[in-house]
Amino acid sequence: MSRLFRRAALTVALFLTVLLLPVLPATAAEPGAEVAAFTLDPAAVVQFLIAVVLPVLVGLVTTRVVSGSSKAWLLAALTLVTSLLVELARAIDQGSVFDLGVALMTALPAFVVSVATHYGLWKPTGVSAAVQAVGAKHRAN
Repeated sequence: MSRLFRRAALTVALFLTVLLLPVLPATAAEPGAEVAAFTLDPAAVVQFLIAVVLPVLVGLVTTRVVSGSSKAWLLAALTLVTSLLVELARAIDQGSVFDLGVALMTALPAFVVSVATHYGLWKPTGVSAAVQAVGAKHRAN
């Protein structure tokens, strides 16, 4: 398996080198010129963090007897609402037009992040079960 992984990684590296080689400048940059930048859009970071926490919130407002499909639909709806709100906040902050297309297109990756976080982090660590148990304890008293 590791040999296959090394071959795939080498193939990807070679492909990217061949693909990017013509794009790179042939001469060196001027002294003091910026050659790379790393920026993060604050709205995208907020949406990512919300997407990580949303599965826990869904667990808080639902019970163990609620079907998985109902929880998934609730998660999808909450993801869509947060995506719309983040895009609205961006439009207000920048004084630009609200872009519904951007809001809808960012909802899909946010939903994928939420589902992946649920199955990859919250469920294996027991957080999902603990959150579901919180509601059960309150109802039992």
